[in-house]
Amino acid sequence: MPLAEPLQRQDIATLYADHHGWLQGWLRKKLGSTACAADVAQDTFMRLLDREEAVAAREPRAFLATVAQRVLFNHYRRQKLEQAYLDVLAQLPPPHAPSPEERALLLATVFELDRMLDGLPPPVKRAFLLRQLDELPQEDIARQLGISLATVKRHLQRAGSATQAWQQLQMQHEHLPPAAHASLLRACVQANAPRRHAVKSLALLLACGASLYAFERRSPWRGWTADYRTGVNQRRVVTLADGTQLTLNTSSAVNIAYNGEQRRIQLLAGEIFIATGKDAVQRPFFVDTPHGSLQALGTRFTVRLHQQYASAGVLEGAVAVLAGDGAQRLVLHPGEGAHFDGKSCHRQALAPYGGAWLDGMLVARDMRLADFLTELSRYSDHPLGCTPAVAGLRVSGSYPLADVGAILDAVSASLQLRRNTVTRFWGHQVVRIELAAH
Repeated sequence: MPLAEPLQRQDIATLYADHHGWLQGWLRKKLGSTACAADVAQDTFMRLLDREEAVAAREPRAFLATVAQRVLFNHYRRQKLEQAYLDVLAQLPPPHAPSPEERALLLATVFELDRMLDGLPPPVKRAFLLRQLDELPQEDIARQLGISLATVKRHLQRAGSATQAWQQLQMQHEHLPPAAHASLLRACVQANAPRRHAVKSLALLLACGASLYAFERRSPWRGWTADYRTGVNQRRVVTLADGTQLTLNTSSAVNIAYNGEQRRIQLLAGEIFIATGKDAVQRPFFVDTPHGSLQALGTRFTVRLHQQYASAGVLEGAVAVLAGDGAQRLVLHPGEGAHFDGKSCHRQALAPYGGAWLDGMLVARDMRLADFLTELSRYSDHPLGCTPAVAGLRVSGSYPLADVGAILDAVSASLQLRRNTVTRFWGHQVVRIELAAH
């Protein structure tokens, strides 16, 4: 029976007794490991017990799956950060390589600093990074962020614990020779680094210091320093100061740059939905992407980053696609979309059901299986694919994104296929849909 009242500790105990076995089985399918599934299931209930406020669950299993997804996200993030940092340390010459005990201390500091940075409000985080990594004076920070000197001082005071962790990490690395720093920096400099290198870039940043941060700040992916971000299969709704409602889809990141003359959102990764607010002083509203900019003309619209281009779709009002000099290249109206990059812009009909993610759904209508799995991969912890023999099969249906594994099972069953999880080196898993064995 669905739970309708807030859960206290006794209720959580009942939830544990009734649904722990199901949750562990659900996690085992995702992780491919009974031991890991048991650990994550236990961490999920520990997170519920650690909450100071009561929690509510109208649908117990959906509720537990949501909490477990967050635990999994932190698990993968910590795992990737640890592996990336150990890879960095492994590159050091033997005389400078830390002992196992020193490595443990370094990793503890890295995790603590990452946690502190993630917990800071965006304006405080920006002030901290400008001060500690760019080593800007407080007056310059105030000018760059458009805030008062007193506000900068308050931000830096609030970031005091992160400052201490950063200084401790610098002290732990002070034995590294300049040549080692240069080697680490060269290893990080990869033009258009794909997203899978984002966590490694963070580890390299922590190892190399301010010069690497200056590089990372110019790279395509800056999700860890973004004002707002989401993890895999997370969605987040943010209301900005002017009343604009911003919704971030899976694995998305944005920076917000409002000043007295204009409102700007910088899309760093993923996909967003924007319902612009009515600004009291009528400042223009822009969305910047690596492939071009958009100007909203009182509207509701989506913007998404792809590998080589960006796309937009208008639900209400109008949106102008802008050239590099700010001139209008194309004006989109309701029901219209566009693909654009730095060289060209193409109008097209708005993709049907493209906004279903706002309701936590993925809708397919006669879609090739290969294309369906490519889209579903955005919401999966593991890469998804299929064998060439089944790539052209057609998929139709509406699927709740809360459980990617259940979607794969449903599609496989409807097409009489099977799901096969392949574990590759370093525990990397790939999920493939293929012909069922007879």
